[in-house]
Amino acid sequence: AELPSFTLDHTVTPTHINPLGAKGIGESGTIGSTAAVHNAVIDALHPTHGVGHIDMPCTPARVWRAMQGRAEPPQ
Repeated sequence: AELPSFTLDHTVTPTHINPLGAKGIGESGTIGSTAAVHNAVIDALHPTHGVGHIDMPCTPARVWRAMQGRAEPPQ
């Protein structure tokens, strides 16, 4: 009752690149890992440095600046 109605469909696009004629979506399993790692960095820095936010991507320079309490430089 809380969701809109959905219409499900599928698309079949065979490929000649492999014997099965199938294409994979192997990346779908890694979609959540980026956010999980980012949240883990913030969770690790929050108690000791009070860090509540770091812009993505979570580069070493951004983490270091967050640990030092300095703002992001303008881009």
